[in-house]
This record gives sequence, structure tokens and C-alpha cells, in this order.
Amino acid sequence: MDPLTTLSLPSILKLTPRFREVVWGGRRLEPEFGKPIPAGKPVGEAFELSAVQGMEALVSEGPLAGRSISELILEFGPQLTGIDTAEKYGADFPLLVKWLDAQGDLSIQVHPDDEYVRREDLGRFGKSEAWYVVRSENGRVAAGLKNGAGVDDLRRAIEEGHVEDIVVYHDVSPGDIVCIPPGTVHALCGGVMVYEVQQSSDVTFRLYDYNRSQPDGSLRELHVEQGLAVTDPSVDATPSRVEAVRQVTTEHFTLDRFNPTDAHAHDPVPSFSAVTLLHGTADLQADGLSSTATAGQTFLIPAQRGFTVKPQEECEYLIATVPP
Repeated sequence: MDPLTTLSLPSILKLTPRFREVVWGGRRLEPEFGKPIPAGKPVGEAFELSAVQGMEALVSEGPLAGRSISELILEFGPQLTGIDTAEKYGADFPLLVKWLDAQGDLSIQVHPDDEYVRREDLGRFGKSEAWYVVRSENGRVAAGLKNGAGVDDLRRAIEEGHVEDIVVYHDVSPGDIVCIPPGTVHALCGGVMVYEVQQSSDVTFRLYDYNRSQPDGSLRELHVEQGLAVTDPSVDATPSRVEAVRQVTTEHFTLDRFNPTDAHAHDPVPSFSAVTLLHGTADLQADGLSSTATAGQTFLIPAQRGFTVKPQEECEYLIATVPP
């Protein structure tokens, strides 16, 4: 396909998410953010910015409406993702942004790193992720193992059915950040809603799922041996509260938080930017384009495009990018 000119790529791309029904999911994405989730289903995940196969977000308006992220990369390449990102990742989109609504506890799980998934032919990306807590109804998260516990202790706890006794639980409140590097034993627990940014991977190894049944009566598959093989007992994933703009910095992504009262101009950056409104209403403006953002919506800003966020009322938003 012939490459399109820069002018053919809008500076603001509003996205339509995909939803996933899961046993631990709830219904709060609809009243909280107006998400059109399937009726009567427990929906736990909204894939807001996603190139994951089968769960790709689509452009929702403008001349590129209906295009997937993968199609945009094939058409625009580094115009969309940035020169450095394109050289590093090629046609693979490196990030995934989601909302997670946990009505019940997620399985106690662990994610592999890049080296493991490539060695085992499970894809290109491992899974480093970070959560920004937006709602917590007396909620908590499991993150890490108790001091002194090792992989053998974890195996024994799985076999004996008391994994909850070996993981560390933390109470969380809106505004908390939880960083989950690969190898971290973790779980989001019921009553918590989070924004999640992560590597573009859907690889999860479930270690323990409370012996609960799915709607059809079956138990969800566990991946104990794979999970134990990638577990790092030394990880400290204690939640934190960060007052600075920069919330998270990893080798895979950065995450910034803004809550302006007046128009805030964002300079061009080498990578694309994923802008997600946490609450309020604002206008996103760039190169003569304007799009109204409401709470819960995600927009993709191509690389090297400056933009302005103009609040219509008090608002707060997150921006995820890929570091150089």
C-alpha cells in the first residue's frame, strides 16, 4: 500500500473500545463512563487503545473511522508511532491501554517478560503494567509475596489451596499507583476500578482462581508451571501516591497525570501519545481539529503532533507514551 501523506493522518484520533466479558467483571463501566457494554454481561475489561488480535480498538470518527490500530500502522508507520518507536517495534504497536472493573477478585496471576515469551514462542511482548486507581469501595490489591516466601512456598500454597496467605494485600484509594513488573504475583480485588497501561500483550499465567466456576460450570485454566517459572519473589510492588506530573517511568512506557484549570498546551513528543480522560469534560485541539472528550474516553495523538487540552469543567487526564 502506498504511504499516505502527513496531512492524511489527523492529529486527533478518537477511539472506540472493545469489551471483554469475564467472571470477575461488573457493570460499572456503563454508569461511570457511559460505556456501551453488552447488556446483562459481567464486563471486566475495556480495551481502549489496543492492537491485540481480536480486541483491537477502532477509530470512531473522521476520515479514518473504522480503521484498526494495526491498519493505521501499516498505512502511516512512523508518522503515527514515531521514528524511534517504528525502528524499535516495526509494525507491532507496543502499548495497550484498558479500563479494569473488578466486581470480584481477579485470579492470582503473574506475567512473563519479553525474553520468556519470545523463547516460548508466545508473542513478541512480555507484560509490564501499571495501574492508576480511579475507584475503590474498600478495595485492595494483591501485589508481591510476603517477606521470605519463595517459589517453593508458592507452589506449596497452590497445592494446598491457601495462596491468599502468602501474597501481600494492600488497601488502595483513588489516585494510587501500582507498578507490576513481569514476575510479580498479583491480583486486582473486588470493588476496585483502575486505568491500566501495559505492554501490548495478552499473556497471563493464572496461579490460583479460588476454584470458582464460569457461567457454563467449568473452571478456568491454570498455568501453574509456567507461572512459577517466571515468578520473581523479590519484587516490591507496594502502591504509591505520586504528586508529580510523571507517575510512572519504565523502559516500556511513561505515564503522566494532569488536572489543569485552564487550557494546557502539550508540546510534540517523539512517540505517539495516548490521552485518557479520568473525569470531567474537555476539548482536545490540534492543527485546526477539535474533539470533545468525556470521562473514560481515550484518544491517540500521532508522534510529533502538539495538542491542547481545554477543560470545559474541572478535569483530570493521563497521557501514556513510549520513552525514547
